[in-house]
Amino acid sequence: MEGRYRLRAVAFDVDGTLYPEYSIALRCIDLFLSHPRIFMAFSEVRKEIRFLQAQPNYIPRNMEELHSFQISLVAERLRKDELQIGRSIERIFYHLVPERFSLIRPYKGTRQAIEAIRQRGITITALSDMPPQNKLKSLGLDDLFDFKLCTEDWGVLKPHQRAFDGIIQTIRIQPSEILYVGNNVEYDILGAKKAGMRAALRGRQNSDADLSFSNWEELTEWVVKHID
Repeated sequence: MEGRYRLRAVAFDVDGTLYPEYSIALRCIDLFLSHPRIFMAFSEVRKEIRFLQAQPNYIPRNMEELHSFQISLVAERLRKDELQIGRSIERIFYHLVPERFSLIRPYKGTRQAIEAIRQRGITITALSDMPPQNKLKSLGLDDLFDFKLCTEDWGVLKPHQRAFDGIIQTIRIQPSEILYVGNNVEYDILGAKKAGMRAALRGRQNSDADLSFSNWEELTEWVVKHID
């Protein structure tokens, strides 16, 4: 059938795709009010890294190097000691914020959709810019994922191709047989398409995505149609 192709794996973004992103923001208001400057600096630096990683002289190649680079940029913005900033970043963004996920629930129908896809023999993977393991566990979804990957392991953030190539290298499936599901056109959809994957957008219709959907049943039905 024209336009038909085989899918063997589905990879999911986590934040804003599996759960409403505003829900964690609401749960972290007290943290933001207690540490407003580092929250704003961290957000700005993550955007800066996305710009810098597109340059040919970008250095970080793994999580340790990325974190070191990230700390130096935040410390420079805040004019603080790097050791102090490093401890604050680790405590706030890699421990305290993830702990708040115990209060978060995934979108309605998320688990059922992933279960239905998994039952078809499809490999299920998560790829997030922040470590996804504890988030998925708190969301009650961790048992559904064969692989739980973080872009930081490759020293980058989405949409860098190194992160999407990391999926391919890890699960050992051809990119054209992988569907990446996300909620951000620039980071998720364009990043996945550049790596040769299919892409599904949770959100409004977008011409760059192979599928745009608003409820999980739509995704499940589409995936089933593209399995041999």
